[in-house]
Amino acid sequence: MAWKVKLSCKDCDTRKTCISILKNEVTWGIVVIICCAISLLIIWLVNHPVEWQKYKDPVHEQSLLAIIGGIFALVATGMSFVQILQHFRYKTHHQSQKRIMRILTLVPLYAITSWISILFCISAIYMDFIKSCFEAYIIYNFLLLLTKYLGGHRGVEQVIIAQEKIHLPFPFCCLKLRPHIKWVWYFKFGLLQYTWINPICSAIAVVLNLADIYDNGKWNFKHSYPYIIIIINISQTLALYSLVAFYDNTKEPLKPFKPLAKFIVIKLIVFFIFWQSVFMSGLVALKILRNVTCDPMINNYCNGSTTGFTVEEKRILLENILICVEMVFFSIANHWIFSWKQYADGSFKRLMESRYRAMNNNEEDNQSDSFITWL
Repeated sequence: MAWKVKLSCKDCDTRKTCISILKNEVTWGIVVIICCAISLLIIWLVNHPVEWQKYKDPVHEQSLLAIIGGIFALVATGMSFVQILQHFRYKTHHQSQKRIMRILTLVPLYAITSWISILFCISAIYMDFIKSCFEAYIIYNFLLLLTKYLGGHRGVEQVIIAQEKIHLPFPFCCLKLRPHIKWVWYFKFGLLQYTWINPICSAIAVVLNLADIYDNGKWNFKHSYPYIIIIINISQTLALYSLVAFYDNTKEPLKPFKPLAKFIVIKLIVFFIFWQSVFMSGLVALKILRNVTCDPMINNYCNGSTTGFTVEEKRILLENILICVEMVFFSIANHWIFSWKQYADGSFKRLMESRYRAMNNNEEDNQSDSFITWL
């Protein structure tokens, strides 16, 4: 009898696991991508793949990249919106969850703007400006989320003051610095300066591009592209350093919220994508990415020209198709890293409320101690 009960319990657990997998938006996203891949493969096989060289021209290549990028962009967007809706459904702590929902919208925005850049290469610089403005807003919200986890600004101050010493990453790790409230502002300023320098530099890049003196993607110091990239790179390095320093000094109180994965995914989405674009520009400078030729004698789509994609168009297409594909993986990661389940069961809400209560109790104790001292 006991064996039957155990068996039925195992069956129930297996059934629940299967149902949870089927209800998971990640499962359906992967299924959609696999189905689209099989469909494209069948179309390719049916249409005489031996003659594929005939279709190696800007029209067909861009169309194929647009189809692939569109599939990945729409899947990433769909998965992200399902995650946002789950947070709406299980909203138990408004102040932190609204920041998480804003962070989750970064994936759809990156995916859609990159897809538009593939469809219309000329729009890439304007899409980059939109990304810059929004990622600055997301970094600001991520800092607010961490602040909420610690009990607000006063909670962050208490955590910093409670440290034996301020820990700084390499190369200043050997310095012995005393904890002080000012360090909270140093960390915040170091991170938030990127949120206004990046959009301003992107706006200047748009204006310079319209004036035909930007030369997007080319390391030609007679034009302004290298200088804008260097300024953004310095600002981003400082922001990354400040973010790591902030985490290093607050990681113990943040442990229940599993912040390391959140730090990594934000750094990868915002900072890695930027350095990836710089890397692509480096490939152009090293002449690894070159102009694509098109033979008008073989292919009518060459429009009588031997020039296919320019090196700049090739860079834009390659960079943005990578972003579209990467956003699917980031969306999958967000399913677990910014999960709604800890809010649905109330565990995160209880943790934050206990943090606020402890902070208020400390303030009351400090006030009573100061009153006794005054007496």
